Amino acid sequence: MQKFALHHMTWKEINNAFKNDPVIIIPLGSMEEHGPHSLTGDFMASTEIAKRTAERTGALYAPTIPFGNSEYFRGYPGTISLSQPTVISLLEDICTSLIEHGITKILFFNGHAGNGPAVDQVARKIRREKKVMIASMDLWQMLSIDQKNEIYQEEIDPSGHGGEPLTSVMSYLFPHDMRMDLLPKSWELKESYGEFIIDSLVKMKLNNSKANLFVNMEDISKEGILGNPVNASAERGEKIVSCLIEYGVTLVKKAEATNMSVK
Repeated sequence: MQKFALHHMTWKEINNAFKNDPVIIIPLGSMEEHGPHSLTGDFMASTEIAKRTAERTGALYAPTIPFGNSEYFRGYPGTISLSQPTVISLLEDICTSLIEHGITKILFFNGHAGNGPAVDQVARKIRREKKVMIASMDLWQMLSIDQKNEIYQEEIDPSGHGGEPLTSVMSYLFPHDMRMDLLPKSWELKESYGEFIIDSLVKMKLNNSKANLFVNMEDISKEGILGNPVNASAERGEKIVSCLIEYGVTLVKKAEATNMSVK
């Protein structure tokens, strides 16, 4: 039986597979609150999407990195946050280890926005020092407007932390662990912090533009919800996961057809 997970292979099997310079997917996620109803371990969704993409394409995937920089969620029990230098060092060391054995096609499937800056920094350093190009996709930002309209239909876009698309994805992948019964009928979402008008977890409105404001989630929403999870469902989640896998398959195929080595 063909294997796709590096952690289910012997070093001899990996040595054989690496001779063809396969695409290696590295799933990233976080361990943090996602509202009172959804699981803290969103890294499990990244794992499943990487696994299904690999099975569709023949790519290989590494063990998921379950922790990220989740500083703004540290006020909630269960959140495990790594410092940004730790995340950067971890990603760099993983990539370096793969490159030392001939791998030139590395893809990050990132399931946590807080990992984005670290991925960018590591990818640019790897390109400069190891002469290998890295690609990535941010899983929860991948749905197009048309896909959202088809999935959410007449509903106002419910995307946001503690809302969609993650609540539906987790309801589809891990229905027995979800606790939609703990979702309150209503929750407070503060519109301002002092004189600042809140736009998002990281932005405030400033005249006709936006500026950065470094608040924590509990400063805005005690329940940890910015989106709207009320209409989330396993059926929605299946459609979303299908879309994400299609993006993953396309990314893998483009990487396979591209020389990722930089001269």
